[in-house]
Amino acid sequence: MKKNEWKEKIQREFPFMKQTGNSNDNTYRRWGFECSGGWYELLRDCCQQITDRYKKAGIEIDFVPVQVKEKFGTLRFYYEFEDAPLKIAAFDFIGSCSVRFEPENKADDEIKKNFRHDIATIVRVAEERSKHTCENCGKEGVLRKDLGWIRTLCDECYDERIKVIENSKKKRTENKPEDYMG
Repeated sequence: MKKNEWKEKIQREFPFMKQTGNSNDNTYRRWGFECSGGWYELLRDCCQQITDRYKKAGIEIDFVPVQVKEKFGTLRFYYEFEDAPLKIAAFDFIGSCSVRFEPENKADDEIKKNFRHDIATIVRVAEERSKHTCENCGKEGVLRKDLGWIRTLCDECYDERIKVIENSKKKRTENKPEDYMG
């Protein structure tokens, strides 16, 4: 699959994930996915489960993605419902500490409250899976904290990244100060 083809596939298959590119108040609608294609299957599964849950409940989809990104090596999938906007999605801290907020669940009835709780669980499970899924290729991965940027990578992608870092360092040490002067 080409670099961004996975993004288009998700948008075609799940209309609620359609990116419009012109929203000033919705980061996802404006910029789309802010993560790598290794999480395609994980995101596709999440969207399918959301769709299936709406279908089972007989409710029209009112799920609105607000931002889908990588942060501190894991997936962050912020969302709201059409009748429950999300003002603040999370406070994330380096390491494993994160305070998450969900759209206010002021549903009129208990069935809808439980339904929205189920949607939140689907999203959280996908985010949790990202901790063990290489964000580059989708293979089993490990959260890596020694790269200068926290990433979830499989051994192969990790080794490749280490080589890139080492080559970059080598190039910098080989250059002389006069190489930088005009």
